Amino acid sequence: MFSHQLVKEANPILEAIFDHPFVKGIGNGHVDDAALKFYVQQDFQYLSEFIKIYASIIPILKKREDMKFFAENIDFILNSEIHPHHVFCNIANVTYESLQHATPSPKAYLYQSHMYRAVRTGSLENIICALLPCPWTYNEIAKQLTATGKNTDDNPFKSWIDFYIADDEDAEGGLTRKLFKMLDELAKDMSDEQIQEAKSFFLKSTELEWEFWEQAFYQQDWRFAEVVHGGSNNE
Repeated sequence: MFSHQLVKEANPILEAIFDHPFVKGIGNGHVDDAALKFYVQQDFQYLSEFIKIYASIIPILKKREDMKFFAENIDFILNSEIHPHHVFCNIANVTYESLQHATPSPKAYLYQSHMYRAVRTGSLENIICALLPCPWTYNEIAKQLTATGKNTDDNPFKSWIDFYIADDEDAEGGLTRKLFKMLDELAKDMSDEQIQEAKSFFLKSTELEWEFWEQAFYQQDWRFAEVVHGGSNNE
């Protein structure tokens, strides 16, 4: 099945995400405050665009039940996915509101542009493939940290891990499995060329998930920020 192909080909990137020092730090219970703050700054902006791209799927859909599914997940991102941000903010001892005004970093800008490129194709499978690695990799991270005994009561990141593992426990199969199932149905009518294009969006988004952890861990912002932003304050 198409979903199995995607997971198999993306697995080396997923393994690298598991091995990333930021992700390992979540498992070990310590990540530098600067990395946590940079992550929240960038993820807040990323998710704002993610919501818009998610919404762009609805006009393409034909079934109301699918419209309902995506509408509910937009609401989830808006009102529930602030919880993991609050976990990072509490650990870093900073207010969430103070981190909501950053300019997207180069890698975050690239990721957002990549997703909008998928939207411009007008292809439902391309848009889903561009979006899916975000919830998929986070769910896999949470499962991996739990399986390796890192989700303990004394880990300050426990509620963060619990939040992302919850997707796998959903009675309807969870968000990621629902999206993979949709892709498998779409793939039945896709040409080889369409399969390859959609796969490219998925694999690039998976690498950009790794890049997101990388940029946050090392706070990789614009090197010439004062020039790029005209001297504006983006803290």
